Amino acid sequence: MTEEKQTWHVEECDDDYPGQRFQHLQEELLCEFQSPFQSIKVYKHKMFGTVLALDGCVQATTYDEFLYQEMLTYLPLCSVKDPKKVLVVGGGDGGIVRELLKDSRVEEITLVEIDEKVMQVCKEHLPFMGKYLENEKVSVIVGDAKEFVKSCTNKFDVVILDVTDYAISSDEENQLLGKEFYSQLKEIMNDNGVVSYQAFSPYQNNDLLKTEIENMRAGAGLICYGSVPVPSFPNGMIGILFGRITKEKGKVYDPLDTPLYRISSEEAKKMGLRCYYDKYHVSSCTLPLEFSSWFEKMCTI
Repeated sequence: MTEEKQTWHVEECDDDYPGQRFQHLQEELLCEFQSPFQSIKVYKHKMFGTVLALDGCVQATTYDEFLYQEMLTYLPLCSVKDPKKVLVVGGGDGGIVRELLKDSRVEEITLVEIDEKVMQVCKEHLPFMGKYLENEKVSVIVGDAKEFVKSCTNKFDVVILDVTDYAISSDEENQLLGKEFYSQLKEIMNDNGVVSYQAFSPYQNNDLLKTEIENMRAGAGLICYGSVPVPSFPNGMIGILFGRITKEKGKVYDPLDTPLYRISSEEAKKMGLRCYYDKYHVSSCTLPLEFSSWFEKMCTI
């Protein structure tokens, strides 16, 4: 392949990654178009396989999507003893749903995705995730998560927020995951339930991470932070922010950095997991010393 014929997918956002640019050499373009909500692109990469990008940001690849899908799912899921009902906000690629279906404790999954085109594209080009949206345990709602949470009368044990970075913005009125959203989310969750969100990685952008923590604290009384390597993502790592819903004053709640429900390495393999197991739950929540001190401060001020 000559230099003139090379096509690069460029991920660049100075607000999130000041002075940085991330590039993938694009081997084949499978589709690219603008939906009513965002740009959608699927392409082939030599190492990462099939790649999904939304608004220019890589969301999932054949090579490593299981890493963050499993951790975003099982850190909260194993922090709850009996997670029968789970709400997924976003997650139109189907990866989170796939992981939830591996846990026999989960009986009902509700997925709220605003962009129907994402689901259609993933069923066609990334069926190893998209096909699971058709499972009988899954109820798919195409719509605005804010409006769903406001009007919802159900109660959930776990809520997984699988949304893009743009859910956090400097414009609080247009944020999806603002303080008001978390306050309302608390009302449709059971006491001791857990909510999770794919957050910025340590030292990547602590200003935005601070905002994510402050917003989640509006609904969750206890907050924990885990991390997982994802080679196809900027900086090669992401954080998982997850918090426990605490509704009773004076009640002693279970910590989050140790799983309540343990999945051993052998059991994880039987379930089809490739990343998460009980020991990794603990190690992923063990933070660098300086960052740990910073995170504790952010959770107490």
